[in-house]
Amino acid sequence: MRLLKILEIATLLLPLDAFVTLSRSSSTHKSPLSVSISDQQGIESPLSDQAEQPIRRYRSTKKEPLVAVVGRPNVGKSALVNRIAGTHSGGAIVADESGITRDRTYRPAEFLGESFQLIDTGGLVFDDDENTLFAKEIREQAMVAIAEASAVIVVVDGQVGLTSMDESIAEFLRKEVSNDIPVLVAVNKCESENTGSFAAAEFWNLGLGDPFAVSAFHGVGTADLLESMFEQIVVKKSAFDGFGTKVKELQAAKADWLSDEPLEGEDETDVRLRRKYGLGDAAARAMERYQKAMDSFESEEDRPEEINIAIVGRPNVGKSSLLNTIFGDNRAIVSDKAGTTRDSVDAVMERPSPPGSDSPSTIYKFVDTAGIRRKGKVQFGPEFFMVNRALRAIRRSDVSLLILDATVGVTEQDRILAQKVADDGRACVIVCNKWDAVVDKDSTTYDKSVKYFREELPQVRWAPILFISAATGQRVGKIYGTVDDAIKAHRKRISTSILNEVLRDAILWQPPPARRNGAQAKIYYCNQVSVRPPTIVVFVNDPKLVNDNYRRYLDRKFRESLDGFEATPIRWIFRGRRVRDMLRSKNMNGEPGDGGAGVSFPFPHAN
Repeated sequence: MRLLKILEIATLLLPLDAFVTLSRSSSTHKSPLSVSISDQQGIESPLSDQAEQPIRRYRSTKKEPLVAVVGRPNVGKSALVNRIAGTHSGGAIVADESGITRDRTYRPAEFLGESFQLIDTGGLVFDDDENTLFAKEIREQAMVAIAEASAVIVVVDGQVGLTSMDESIAEFLRKEVSNDIPVLVAVNKCESENTGSFAAAEFWNLGLGDPFAVSAFHGVGTADLLESMFEQIVVKKSAFDGFGTKVKELQAAKADWLSDEPLEGEDETDVRLRRKYGLGDAAARAMERYQKAMDSFESEEDRPEEINIAIVGRPNVGKSSLLNTIFGDNRAIVSDKAGTTRDSVDAVMERPSPPGSDSPSTIYKFVDTAGIRRKGKVQFGPEFFMVNRALRAIRRSDVSLLILDATVGVTEQDRILAQKVADDGRACVIVCNKWDAVVDKDSTTYDKSVKYFREELPQVRWAPILFISAATGQRVGKIYGTVDDAIKAHRKRISTSILNEVLRDAILWQPPPARRNGAQAKIYYCNQVSVRPPTIVVFVNDPKLVNDNYRRYLDRKFRESLDGFEATPIRWIFRGRRVRDMLRSKNMNGEPGDGGAGVSFPFPHAN
């Protein structure tokens, strides 16, 4: 109801078309999340008992209120979010430039034992002009954040002072939001204890209560701001019952236990027994209350493991459009201009466990990243940090969706990103977007396209290929089944005996090449030492004698002989081991079953 009310009033203040996309988002986006079995045919999922369950947005069992941080551009909203959330490294991108933050991003935070979510928004501008890029889209994102929040923090600049944009934002919040949820004013850039209070006093004119002088850079005043926010949330009951009262309940329980005054049902003798020995019914009740207050700080959500999926690619290939189609709403700003997405934007989806099953739900966390341009074109600044976060999303992911433009084909930057995914050892799925825009398709177009992408991307020749359309939702539902297969391959483990049988056959079919001086690699045996990705160690006489061509040959033969490695790289490690070292190890350990008797060299061996 509050969202509809905000939209109704906001249309009086803003241009009519500013909220068209937001008001129609539920009808224009047909979410492919509740996919049927026919949409997943031909894809074998490792989670076979959950494959028939519809996919939906993740519903957290842990109650966490949302706090929206809003304000005009370049006042320090992202810096304040990083300060409260403790995410200075890897958090929101901060720069002395307006318009850095565009999409709304969620950051977990904790204060006084209370967990909550901070919503970082872009600069809120009511008057559109040619200098305010994506003002309408940023405004829509901010309005969604305000509508779903339990409290709002308005950030203003204490050094610049009160502006007309601050007054417009405060007027809107004062009339339509402050009656339902708390609205607090954070006057940023007030580091000085002497002049900070004077700079904050000017913002009394906003009519939103006490302005708090804070410094997002130094952390000054943030504790007072959060304490006041918790108190107002409790008074207005904008969050769930019990939020913001953990510390007060603990202090009250401790005061009861240490009180010299008689508690309910106590006399003076009971007070002495409770204070000195902890005896009596009142003492038991006080201890139970104290223990319950302490346990409330340790309650955590039993959240199943997340499957991190990074959506990566060069600029303007449809990454944000794909995220919106998966989420079923305008989760990220989409435009025809390259570089629209700045920070990483995530969407969490869930496949619930079957009814009556004890198996946990499957959580998919899709992370939309900024478009990665060539290294020579990226200058130090906001784009440098955007690319770093995108590359970090690849390293932290379980599966990387490499988005390509089916109408353009493979570029050199696509090959670089494919090599990056393979080098980081991430499972990969090649997603060719804009398949609906390909003209003159016939019965051979699909096979020719698959062959083309296989030849142009040898770095990830093993990756499955999907041809989708993020605009129409075509085949987007098949991403989940392909991701499940990729996860299964990424965590696959093969026994040593089977690996050595495949290795023996590969060597018999094609021995290692010899050099001109007659030196030739001798391969003894191999075994798998880890997963994520599958890592195989091969023991040879000299690793330098195994060239790259033979390593690729072994990789190809293992993939042909073993099923389940279609979507993951195989990491090969060649270790040198001389024949006499192998014989020495055999003499040390003895033959299998002889009790470990061997030669006492180089260390004494127990007989």
